Amino acid sequence: MIKCETLGMIQIAKNNPVLTSETDTALYDFITQDGITYLVANTLSGDEVYQDDIVIKAGDPISGFEILAWEGMNLLVDEKHIAYGENEDYTDITVDTTLLGIAEDGKLKIIAEAPSDGIYFKVIDKCRLTENAVKVVIVVADYAVVGG
Repeated sequence: MIKCETLGMIQIAKNNPVLTSETDTALYDFITQDGITYLVANTLSGDEVYQDDIVIKAGDPISGFEILAWEGMNLLVDEKHIAYGENEDYTDITVDTTLLGIAEDGKLKIIAEAPSDGIYFKVIDKCRLTENAVKVVIVVADYAVVGG
């Protein structure tokens, strides 16, 4: 699960109403289309509300919230949305760890240093959501690169 920390983040979010994916996309994946980074956060109903690992089928509509609109705001990110490299795990994440989306599978990954352009995430706290989690602030390094 990935949650917005601040009430009102969804109200200021930019949601692309015609967003689809050519491949199956998991709920809470980060995707990039036309140079814009989105968080996939479809609203669930019925039995899906209680299921983990929901996948939106290729070609189905995606509720993609544009990350750029949330610059400087915080997200709470469950550990399952972080792709670890070889010999990395949750203990390697500390305050000021830099995470970059998008790993090949739509997850965040740990990187050694902040990029000079684009969007990245800086860990500001370790916490629990539905499992081990991190609180990250959204950082935009260069507006020219992300269409600002």
